[in-house]
Amino acid sequence: MNLIKKIIKETIREYLNETTKQKLLNLKPELALAAQEVYDNWEQNEEGYCDSLGQGGICQDIASAMVGVLDKNDIESATVSQTIGEQHVYVVAKTEDGIYEVDIPPYVYETGGGYCWKKIPNVKFDEKDVIINRLSSDPDEFENYIGDW
Repeated sequence: MNLIKKIIKETIREYLNETTKQKLLNLKPELALAAQEVYDNWEQNEEGYCDSLGQGGICQDIASAMVGVLDKNDIESATVSQTIGEQHVYVVAKTEDGIYEVDIPPYVYETGGGYCWKKIPNVKFDEKDVIINRLSSDPDEFENYIGDW
């Protein structure tokens, strides 16, 4: 009887993992569309200056737009600012089966480094630009990924 319970429990866990992962994957087109809206509204002059962002890029705005999509679909998430290596803001999402990074890498839509970025012209996002990487299988670790470093 214990073996049957173990098999059932493992089957349910695998089903939940696949269902959760598939839910995130199904949102890739909507995440790309939200990022496209941010990109399309980003205006820079020839020197790369923007009235609202200065010389900065839009990764934080793209990440915020993606959080909005995830929130609308009942997936808890938050933006995270990476300060080791290149400065970048991305999304960490919490699901039933773990913690995921959700992002569009900045080199897809901008060039530069640090806090100085220039828009790559005529970018059109699609779902292949959205990356979803599992960071942990333990949803209880969410605070460890979004907390202050």
